[in-house]
Amino acid sequence: MNRWWLWAVGGVGAVVLAVAGWKIFFSGDPGAALVVLVITGGLLLISPFVLPRLEALVLGADGFELRVVRQIAQHGAPETARLLDNTELAEIAEAYGVIHTQLVGGTFYTVRKQVQDHLVTRAAAFASQRTFNPDEIKVLFPTASGPVRVLLLGLMQGDPRLVDVATLAEGISVPVTRNEQFQALVLVLANLRRFTEAERATLTAAIDGADLGQDDSDRRKIVDRIRAAQ
Repeated sequence: MNRWWLWAVGGVGAVVLAVAGWKIFFSGDPGAALVVLVITGGLLLISPFVLPRLEALVLGADGFELRVVRQIAQHGAPETARLLDNTELAEIAEAYGVIHTQLVGGTFYTVRKQVQDHLVTRAAAFASQRTFNPDEIKVLFPTASGPVRVLLLGLMQGDPRLVDVATLAEGISVPVTRNEQFQALVLVLANLRRFTEAERATLTAAIDGADLGQDDSDRRKIVDRIRAAQ
């Protein structure tokens, strides 16, 4: 089958992504519009490789269309799946899953980070307007994919009831992505006074054993603030 049109779409995506990267580099403030531009450009760029095999929007037997929502339901969080179904959060997480898989390496780090940050921001806002089941979030996190783990940490930032020490410890000590670890550390700092002494000890142990990157990384800066506040 002739798929020349897919390569044409990919070429458009490369241009869009380059424009978005240029604007982010010189403005220093990506903003929501530029994040959308990055997502759009990234998806267009990888479309020649992904679209022939992409089955994210196939209706499942459970009635959920997006694959990421079906996975959430299958991993023991049906209420969470129903709340996320047909929302922009599920769509962003699905898009990020494709971007994270296809746009690998340091060259695309900024793209991946911008999409992740947007996902966290939107998830926090959504959680402040809906009631999620803390037990489902706790059960879901260990088996969730990277995009879903970031999504769940975003929900915790919007609703402190969802914050779980074991989840944060895992996000810090064995993160799927660096941004996941950063978001978990942000949650630790924001909720430090709510934790018991035993819980703080658990989180401190996770931090002490974690790979936090270079000395000047954002993650290490957050850790410095956590230790100063204890």
